[in-house]
Amino acid sequence: RELLENTWTLKVWDGPDQFADPTGDLMMLPADMALLWDKEFRKYVEIYAADEARFFKDFAAAFTKLEENGVKAFGSQKKGLFGLW
Repeated sequence: RELLENTWTLKVWDGPDQFADPTGDLMMLPADMALLWDKEFRKYVEIYAADEARFFKDFAAAFTKLEENGVKAFGSQKKGLFGLW
């Protein structure tokens, strides 16, 4: 809900693009903002913002599918960040 309910403005600085909330305490990346800008992604942001239980149910199903199909990133022999390489 934070992504939908907050006002995000482009941070003015010498670094890569970031979007800040009015307090300056929270930050979003362009990839986060794309979830709002793209109408196909935005509908899922709205669905999951309104129904946290559905988010967790759908996430669990997707995660299970990854594991059942042999994704090794979450196994016990982790390498690198989160075992992704």
